[in-house]
Amino acid sequence: MPLLFLFLIAMVVRNVTLPGAMEGVAFYLKPDFSKITAELFVFVLGQVFFALSLGFGVMITLSSYLDKNENLVQTAVITAITNTIIAILAGFMIFPSLFSFGVAPDSGPTLVFQSLPIVFSHMWAGSVFAVIFFSLLLIAALTTSLTIYEVLITTIQEKTKIRRTAAITIVLAAIFIFGNIPSILSYGPWKDVSVFGKNIFDAFDYISGNILFMLTALGSALFAGFVMKDEAKDELLYKGNHTTVNIWFAYVKYLVPLVILLIFVSNLF
Repeated sequence: MPLLFLFLIAMVVRNVTLPGAMEGVAFYLKPDFSKITAELFVFVLGQVFFALSLGFGVMITLSSYLDKNENLVQTAVITAITNTIIAILAGFMIFPSLFSFGVAPDSGPTLVFQSLPIVFSHMWAGSVFAVIFFSLLLIAALTTSLTIYEVLITTIQEKTKIRRTAAITIVLAAIFIFGNIPSILSYGPWKDVSVFGKNIFDAFDYISGNILFMLTALGSALFAGFVMKDEAKDELLYKGNHTTVNIWFAYVKYLVPLVILLIFVSNLF
């Protein structure tokens, strides 16, 4: 969303000029090598898969709607670069404001909802900007969720041949009953229920983001490298550089599965 991107840049400019913001910038950019563990690599890999919609069928499903003349190599590179730029900007938006207003930088995935309201409260017409920003963020989150739902809806349609409206109803009902309700209750009546030492919501997040993503990504890489090798090469070679495609193919076939397995197994022990 271009408007959300412009807001992001504006918030970065605003936040890095706050008193004490440079401490946040230093915290964000200065590496702490003592924190590097096998579990960290699992979290990093899970974040990469989630950010780029890898490992749960989104890219495969959406790419089926692309024109045959689409340059897949170029599209993939642009997607990865754009995502990385936005992620870096988000860090510059959040961490300077945390240190400026004394918010703990280890508060987890809800940081944006803790730091930005404080920043908006110190801005001219901050309430208006807050409503606009979080509305755009909500729209971005919803559109992202729709792509995930599309994977399930399309699969159900293809396997059962039922109407799209029926498939949508099944998916939404299942997510609401088995996902939304337990997640909401995990911060209420079910707050004492523990799964792997976590509440239900955090367990969902950990299992999906750090286990299932890796396993499905591993399966996708092996499938593309050993089962669909000819079809995959044909798709990528169209408007693609032969050398680049061959390097990518070897990378997906051998290096990607090996790295995923090493990270996954090392985290178990």
